[in-house]
Amino acid sequence: MNKRIAFLFLIGLISCSPKYIHLVKSDTKPKFGFEIPAPSKAVFFVENEKNSLDKNYINTANLLYNKYGPATDNFVIGLTDASDFIFKLGDKTYYIDVKKLPKSTAMLLFDGKHKPTVIFNPKRFEKFIIKKEKTN
Repeated sequence: MNKRIAFLFLIGLISCSPKYIHLVKSDTKPKFGFEIPAPSKAVFFVENEKNSLDKNYINTANLLYNKYGPATDNFVIGLTDASDFIFKLGDKTYYIDVKKLPKSTAMLLFDGKHKPTVIFNPKRFEKFIIKKEKTN
């Protein structure tokens, strides 16, 4: 039983691992993507391979967009084919290269107060959005 719990905990850590988020120089610009400065908030549903989107991912992204969208001046939510993202938080600049993510789909979440988060499991997307809303 303890091995199962440890395994599930490890999977949970890997599923939103920060190793895909890199600190870069503040003057770094995205090649084909977005630059989001704090205090703005953003949720992006991304893909790193063409024709890899499964229906569950698309349905979840559309449901959450309809529930929490549309975008405003301080909050952006959307499904995009952008290949990289820059998130600016105070004196730190974070870079995410979508093409280097290990899964074909993911959700990028930035609350404007903390380091961005990468979530791979569509079943957990809304839980993380709600969690970030409560911390603000």
